[in-house]
Amino acid sequence: MLPDPRRTDSVLPWESTFKMDKAEAGLPGVSIVIPIFNSGAFLEKTLRSLLCNDLNGVEIILMDGGSNDDTAEIVEYYESMFAVAVMEKDRGQSDAINKGYQRATQPILYWLNGDDIILPNTLVAVRRCFRDNPGIQVVVGDAYMTEIDFTPIRHFQFSPEKLEFNYLLDYASHHLIQPSVFFSRTAWEDAGPCKEEMHYAMDADLFLGMASKYSFMHIPLDIAYSVYHEECKTRGKRAESITELAMVQAAHGGMKEARATLDILVSLFNDVSEKAEAASPVRSVSDGLANQKLAALQAEVAKNRALLLDLDIQATS
Repeated sequence: MLPDPRRTDSVLPWESTFKMDKAEAGLPGVSIVIPIFNSGAFLEKTLRSLLCNDLNGVEIILMDGGSNDDTAEIVEYYESMFAVAVMEKDRGQSDAINKGYQRATQPILYWLNGDDIILPNTLVAVRRCFRDNPGIQVVVGDAYMTEIDFTPIRHFQFSPEKLEFNYLLDYASHHLIQPSVFFSRTAWEDAGPCKEEMHYAMDADLFLGMASKYSFMHIPLDIAYSVYHEECKTRGKRAESITELAMVQAAHGGMKEARATLDILVSLFNDVSEKAEAASPVRSVSDGLANQKLAALQAEVAKNRALLLDLDIQATS
């Protein structure tokens, strides 16, 4: 039975109806890192989603980058579920994930952002998958991308073919859903750590590195809700995330795929440009902001065409 919620709007829709699937003895353990910063608006839901799983053999490591909202109060309320809770300034999400895994002690690794949801009884299913398939290094489940109220946006269903390196290299079109991916310590040591200079595509870089070395196993089970909302980094910083992903693809040998990803940035620039031209007869206070956005996007396109050209030259020289 879950503890009473700190806030009533944090109660999950399935809390009163799900039945806990107990983890049997002998299952491999899993370390879960939760990297957060100012996640108070959603964090309680994330934590309650974990409590809808049997946490015997599960190590939860919370890494907070020095939040100044009510995150600390939420962490204190649920403190008994954490093996480790670190609340100190870090150098960003990648740094938090890396530091979390340095503290991890279990053979299976996973991270869950403070605005995503893991579905009931999925942890035990994934642990059984690792137990029953010795030598497997990465397990990928299905997932939903949802609005903040869990309204589905898209259902991601994978297959062995969709988990091969050459397919995933076109990551803008064929990306994984990060909270549905579990991996072994061996895979992490081979492909990690997350690059601290990356703030948007660190998961793409990590998973492509793993896919280049290992076959991924698909478990046909909905694992998680990846919640897509206005505060998401990839939603608010679309140009920057597209750019970083293109650089990741190029670094993994996907020059063609990187060019296709940058074409998304060009299309974004063209859309903004067309809207600005259509609105040009009507002057308003927002015109200055629109022009600034257009100029910034134009600069981003030019800069990253040059970056990609430089990478192309290096690759062929």
